[in-house]
Amino acid sequence: MGKKMKKNKAVKKSSIISCIICILYLIICSSLTIKYNFEFIFIIFLINYLYSKLYSFDEIMISYQQIEVLIPLLSDLNITKKLPNTRGYAASPDYLYKITDTIKKNNPNLILEAGSGVSTLIAAYTIKKYGGGKIISLDHDEMYAKKTKQELKKHNLEKYADVIYAPLKEYNLDNNKNFKWYDTDKFNINKKIDLFVIDGPPINTKNSKFPRYPALPLMLDNIQSGSTIILDDARRKNEQETIKLWKKEYSFFEFDYIDDNDKGIAIIKRIK
Repeated sequence: MGKKMKKNKAVKKSSIISCIICILYLIICSSLTIKYNFEFIFIIFLINYLYSKLYSFDEIMISYQQIEVLIPLLSDLNITKKLPNTRGYAASPDYLYKITDTIKKNNPNLILEAGSGVSTLIAAYTIKKYGGGKIISLDHDEMYAKKTKQELKKHNLEKYADVIYAPLKEYNLDNNKNFKWYDTDKFNINKKIDLFVIDGPPINTKNSKFPRYPALPLMLDNIQSGSTIILDDARRKNEQETIKLWKKEYSFFEFDYIDDNDKGIAIIKRIK
């Protein structure tokens, strides 16, 4: 069960208990002919409201664990300037760590990224310090593409990364038109991809059942044997279904799922 679902269930349970307490209070007051104290009822519902807004203990622990990952990562890459926000829709620190660790180990010549943001900066910082080629990051949102470019400039990382605005385009894959992905006419990949970082398109992409599924069929010819793919949000049902489709269609990939992190990470390697 997801953390949000658990939280919603706990809030619902708390609301029911608050209602029961207030109803019992009214019944007792009525039976004893005692005047109602509406301040008591207000306080009960106020406590319930405040509870619904507070983080659960699990969420506090997860935030603390992410900070434990982020601080040494910033130190390792000598990052002194403020980065864009992490977590939420943005990449979590443990996902950023996995990207950095993979670049350090594999020294990729070409990194393709689906979805720009703080991960683009972290990858560029890693290339700057530990060597490698370049990261090309795709973004379907022109505003976010410009924002990432501005961040790269602010951090003096333009040499190590390119951000390309590539609007989503409808593709006919396996005679199914219910797929949208970045317009491949907007970018030119003339080298084999060594590392493919997938954190887009977003889950709420309209008229696209599995927004991240097209990444493999569309980029397959550019993914060479030995290449690594890192898929974020792999705990989500949509990404789980996407992985099932990939496993069914591509026997020459090896799939590994890592769950001890914020959102779930899938590590996929082309073995032949």
